Amino acid sequence: MNDPVRFTPSDLIWMLLVVGLAAGTRVGYVTNAGMTDAAFAVQGQGSPRSLPGENGPSARTELEELSQNLREERRFACRAPLADQVETTAHVAPGYPWLVSLAARIQDDPGPLIRWVQCGLGALTALFYFFFARRAFDSTLAGAIAGLLAAFYPFWIVNTAELADGVLATFLLAAALALGTRGSQVGGAFTSAAYGLSLAGLTMVRAALLPFAVVGFAWYLARCRETRSGWFAGLLALLGFANGLAPWALRNWQAFSEPLPIVDSAYLHLWMGNNAKANGSTLDEATLRESLSPELLQTLLAETDQPRRYARLGPELLEQVRQDPSAALGHRLDAGACFVLGAHWFSKEHSLAIHQGDADAESPHPRLTESVEPALRGSLLVALLLGGLGWRWSGTWARNGRLGALAMVWLPLPYLLSHAEDLSGPRLPLDGVLLCYTAFAIACCVPGFARRPEQAGKAESTSS
Repeated sequence: MNDPVRFTPSDLIWMLLVVGLAAGTRVGYVTNAGMTDAAFAVQGQGSPRSLPGENGPSARTELEELSQNLREERRFACRAPLADQVETTAHVAPGYPWLVSLAARIQDDPGPLIRWVQCGLGALTALFYFFFARRAFDSTLAGAIAGLLAAFYPFWIVNTAELADGVLATFLLAAALALGTRGSQVGGAFTSAAYGLSLAGLTMVRAALLPFAVVGFAWYLARCRETRSGWFAGLLALLGFANGLAPWALRNWQAFSEPLPIVDSAYLHLWMGNNAKANGSTLDEATLRESLSPELLQTLLAETDQPRRYARLGPELLEQVRQDPSAALGHRLDAGACFVLGAHWFSKEHSLAIHQGDADAESPHPRLTESVEPALRGSLLVALLLGGLGWRWSGTWARNGRLGALAMVWLPLPYLLSHAEDLSGPRLPLDGVLLCYTAFAIACCVPGFARRPEQAGKAESTSS
């Protein structure tokens, strides 16, 4: 069994400082800019789900349509891609739309309530990364730096004011990393059950993160063999993971008579990332339909069973890759570039964010408007450079930090195989792991910081 770093009064002080600063930065941003037209977006709220040729103020975003139908009709339905009518759907994960519909039942305009809740989740995210880095690198200093970086990270602060799933997904990933790393060292019934639930919640918010959840769960079961009462901890993690997914899987079985764990749109997203019109990002409805042959489009529109409709794209996808493997590899490069920077960077004046207000209106916060883009660019550059350095210095696959290394590999994989988005939404949860490696690189530059994970691992193996 591992001998984890002991909790001391200095850890408590750092913990309170990290939480306080993280909450203060997010509350300050939401209060001063997040409720006004000066707010920026690093994830985006989605474009209206309009059919080709449709325009007008009646068009709603997918999130608005899903949350409204959940609230008014108690069903998860919207006009999904390649559908002309509203239908019962499973093409997106239900977690965030369900929370928005719940907030809308409390007050008519759920925006302010959701933003304040996201301020709290953002503060807890910084706390979880403090605990994760502290255990992964066996250092309070590395944990404190990671927590402070998370507290001031501009992408997460700006994302707090958006009605999008980035804050929630980032929080759940941070919780999973902290709980999984702790449970792999000391076990514990509550920690194991909470770890399974956090993985299930992560996939219910973002279905693309299911591969990481499965790998992370398998890794945890393997580590449970080395902890006290490990079989019981593994069983509780399994129950938490399975019970978190079971209600939605049962709903999908009742709706479609097929065993769908989360979504039915895997082939749809693979097609978006591999067809002739693929650009590394999502395709709007008009472009998506243009990418299909007229015969195939008519066949898909006539198919009323949604899982079968999207599954019909599978053979077409394989044929596209077989006919032009070079283009398929090029699309993977496009998806990787868009994952890191966002497609907006390559099409709109090299910007990492978009302004959500009227571009012609005078901003009530000119200093904020002028500082957001430099802060985003600078923080991303530092995270990529120092994060890569910390990844190397930490030993990458060091024992206690292995869950973070798994996240670095498995979180981007679904997006690299399919497509990213216009902005940084897919990358936001992974930024937390980069910040932890950045914190380790910074800590290595502090005099007296010499106990690195690979050294700790050697000492552990020698003592055993």
